[in-house]
Amino acid sequence: MKRIGIIILALSLGMAACTRNIKEDAPIYPGFNDEGAGVQVRLGHYLQDSVVNTKLRTCWGQLKGEGVIAMDFTYRKSGSNWAFENLKVTKSTLPQGQDATAQQCMEESARATMFSIDSKEALETVAPQFIVRLAFSVPLPAEGTQLTSDQIARMIGSGGVITVPGCSDCVRRTEYPHGLKCVSNKSGSNVDCEEINPNTCATTPKACLRGVFGGTRGIIIY
Repeated sequence: MKRIGIIILALSLGMAACTRNIKEDAPIYPGFNDEGAGVQVRLGHYLQDSVVNTKLRTCWGQLKGEGVIAMDFTYRKSGSNWAFENLKVTKSTLPQGQDATAQQCMEESARATMFSIDSKEALETVAPQFIVRLAFSVPLPAEGTQLTSDQIARMIGSGGVITVPGCSDCVRRTEYPHGLKCVSNKSGSNVDCEEINPNTCATTPKACLRGVFGGTRGIIIY
């Protein structure tokens, strides 16, 4: 079972949402040479081999209830690798008080881990920081198995943690009343588009890729 997801590479720090008009429609950052296929493979192997391990499963078993928790993992360059720096919980459907335990479990498992940089990808070459948005099921599926269709539906459906569609941008509205509007894209240089008024959109400038990743080991990259 494969689902649509988003991988975001942050190319600068502390960039807030900014208004843009129709003249500012050129991409800000380079795209992926292979539309992100390579980085998805690297991320998938890294997560399955280095993060979702026996240590995490043991700690994860302490969590109470069932649900989904979303986290943003931040990586910084270390030589030819992206090295884990920190993570934060962005959304959760777990019972109250479980988020801190889940974050501690994940931090201990991800500490000192890294995955390789592809020097042939211009986007990764210029980016000082890599932010990966992940959602994890509670409990995790059994070792070696994948999430079921029902489990994935709960993660991305009503009440789940994956509620924002793919990469988004501000474009010219061809239909009445014209002006500008937000649209979802497969890739681009903006996310979190918001229509402020008929002539103004607010976006967060980050290189964005919408990819495909299976629910192996209870993880969805979105």
